[in-house]
Amino acid sequence: MHPSGQDPHDSDGVRGAGGVPPQRGLFGFGAHLDALHPNAPTPRKVAVVRALMFVGGACGLGLSALFLMALSIPPETMDEALREQADLAAEQGVEMAVSIDVMRSLMAVLALVTGVYGVLSTLLAARIRRRTVGVFWGVVAFQAAAGALLAWSVSGGAWQYLVPLGFTATMVAFMFSREGRAYYGLL
Repeated sequence: MHPSGQDPHDSDGVRGAGGVPPQRGLFGFGAHLDALHPNAPTPRKVAVVRALMFVGGACGLGLSALFLMALSIPPETMDEALREQADLAAEQGVEMAVSIDVMRSLMAVLALVTGVYGVLSTLLAARIRRRTVGVFWGVVAFQAAAGALLAWSVSGGAWQYLVPLGFTATMVAFMFSREGRAYYGLL
């Protein structure tokens, strides 16, 4: 024994009393290879993607509901609100020329886009535990499309989309991690 009581051949103290270092991963192959096992639990990175997609889906559905509620406002009330906004903008030297028809069509398009995003995100998140290649590529393609749209918005000066773009890039990176690819049999 070493004077400190530690085995001189065990510099990091990992071997323990049995002389054999403990196995890494659940089944002893390492985290990325353990994901190949048929009974393997969902890897943490894939579980994070699933949770973020559920949150994003709920937010998309909530925004869609808000836009639909705004569409239910009577035209007279919306016209009055638009006039008030135009008056406030005119006081600051900005001309605002938005009609009720343009505002309603914009709200309808936004309700459709956020609703489709919410439904697709929720459906993919619900299916992410199925270990098929189609689910893997569906999630990657969906997040890549969302990321492209967000990157286009950021390039147009909408800096507030940097945070969701970061989440989207993280989800794509997590799906392409060793554990993520192994979970879907793509090593």
